Amino acid sequence: MPHLNLSPTRLHAQQTALARIRQLSCAGFDVARLLHEVNGIVCRVVPNGARAIESPFWFTVDPESHLVTSIYGQGCDVDPSDYMRWELLADDFMKTADVVQNPRGVQTLHEVTDGRPERSRIYVEVMVPHGMAQELLVALRTPNGENWGTTRLNRAPGDPMFSGHEISFMAAAAPLIAEGVRRGLLVGEATDPERPDAPGLVVLAPDGEVESVSPGAEEWFSRLPDDDGRLDGVPTSVLAAAAGALHDAERRGAGGASMARVPMKDGRWAVVQAAVMGANGDSKVTVIIQSAHPDRIAPLLMSIYGLTDREQEVTRLVLRGGSTTELAKDLGLSPHTVQQHLKSIFEKTDVNSRGELVAKVYFDCYAKRTHDNRERIRTEQFIRGGPKAFASGGGRSCDDPRPIAQG
Repeated sequence: MPHLNLSPTRLHAQQTALARIRQLSCAGFDVARLLHEVNGIVCRVVPNGARAIESPFWFTVDPESHLVTSIYGQGCDVDPSDYMRWELLADDFMKTADVVQNPRGVQTLHEVTDGRPERSRIYVEVMVPHGMAQELLVALRTPNGENWGTTRLNRAPGDPMFSGHEISFMAAAAPLIAEGVRRGLLVGEATDPERPDAPGLVVLAPDGEVESVSPGAEEWFSRLPDDDGRLDGVPTSVLAAAAGALHDAERRGAGGASMARVPMKDGRWAVVQAAVMGANGDSKVTVIIQSAHPDRIAPLLMSIYGLTDREQEVTRLVLRGGSTTELAKDLGLSPHTVQQHLKSIFEKTDVNSRGELVAKVYFDCYAKRTHDNRERIRTEQFIRGGPKAFASGGGRSCDDPRPIAQG
């Protein structure tokens, strides 16, 4: 993280904040609690001054589609459908798609409007009436490039502009928060399984003794290779991941993590991820086991719209903002062939453009997820990630966005 001529006191405060965020990201918290804890840290380093919103807004996204799966903000409840209609259908600045495609992963409203925020519809219609004059948007992107969310920070008229060192701090904090969000979603899925292929979770004491296992953990244990190193039925790969996380915690002094790919008995691969729940090596360790290549989108695209394998690949790339040229390059096809696939996809999904396709997939497959997560946050339950289908047959869903697109 660039120091940008920070005073020793401020530099120490930022380094301490980053160390604490890393520790929280490894603590095994569900996403809402993680963000609640991170809020306080972020607000001390990068204050929010808007009249109606005194802390950041946080959004989780599906890393496969970049579509929003939950919205979390302290003191202000956002209706997911209202927000997503703006996000997906309005012609405006500072969208999720913009920042997740931005190599820096950070942008300000003043930057993208060339210093004229009044060019933004949401600035005029929402921000100004609610006492907001500035906005900083940050992608929560892991070091390997997966986007797990975004955060929006706001300030009131007359507040200082977001400074270079504040933006630099958020850029440094974002990968740590992203890892915490990713782990939080996995912990929630393992603790309260929704699907047969939900991850497995085991909590180990520092000496390797099993303290607890999730409902599906033993099934995952049975899929991992047999060997002579199992302790209390726990595979060596799980114990090794826990040991690696403890070693990382001792080295860093602020949380620790490790991850390994492990071949399963059926020839597929699993990912074994461990994180130290405390601040040092003398702490419990959570280990999560999941498929190396979970795929939730393809089955929905097939079952709801009847898309072929190639059409599913094209749709995935459209959801992530790919142009025709980029799609052709990624898929090894000619631009003409890509256009033919898009024509077929539009016919099957009953839309007329890429934007309508993205909105269609969201409102058919993700809208129920964001609404359900809104209620889960309110009732202090684990939130869910990924899509959730609630329409079928390729027809219009009960929350169809096209009238708004035409209006």
